[in-house]
Formats: sequence, structure tokens, C-alpha cells
Amino acid sequence: INKIRPILEYINENYTDDISTNDLSRMMHFNETYFCRMFKNIIGTSALNYLNFVRICKAEKLLRSNMEIMEIAHETGFASTSYFNRVFKQYNHCSPSEYRTILGNREFEHKKESM
Repeated sequence: INKIRPILEYINENYTDDISTNDLSRMMHFNETYFCRMFKNIIGTSALNYLNFVRICKAEKLLRSNMEIMEIAHETGFASTSYFNRVFKQYNHCSPSEYRTILGNREFEHKKESM
């Protein structure tokens, strides 16, 4: 994992940018095909799936705020709201707006219980 630690750090710090596997492989001075295979063998998923995972984790936190979903999609590096919605649903089995509603209900129940 030390071999690709710089790539993981780069993704975590630059997830809002347009990042391709070609960009990542050039950073490592590897052929793109070799890089993709190596990344998947080490991490267990593709570099683009890992990038989307990082973006969705950040989006989940932003959904606790009053930001518009379109703004959250942009802030987390997704090129379009529709792509953001599709990827979010793959990870959470609900849309961002449904997630926000569920989250709001849970926080309301938690506040009610602590009273």
C-alpha cells in the first residue's frame, strides 16, 4: 500500500478536481493499464471507484448542511448533478434528497430522545 499512498493522499486532497486514471498513472510514472491493475489489486477497487467513494463520503457530510444538492455535487467534484445522483444512489441505495430526509428524521428522533 505504501506504493500507492501518494495517489490516495492526492485523491483525498484533490477530489474536487477532474481526475483521470491517466493523470494518476502519470504521477506514478506507470503505464495506465498497469497502474489500474496495480491499484485494484492493492485497494480492491478501481481508482475511479475509490475517487467516487471519497466524493460520496464528503457529500454525505455536506448533506447535513443547507447547501443545495446541485451545489454539493459541484463541491464534491461531480461534473453533473445527474451523475452525482446516480453514483450516490449506488453507494447509499437512496437519492441525496432521500438521504437528507432520512438523516433529518434520525437527528430529530435523537434530539427527542435526549429531552
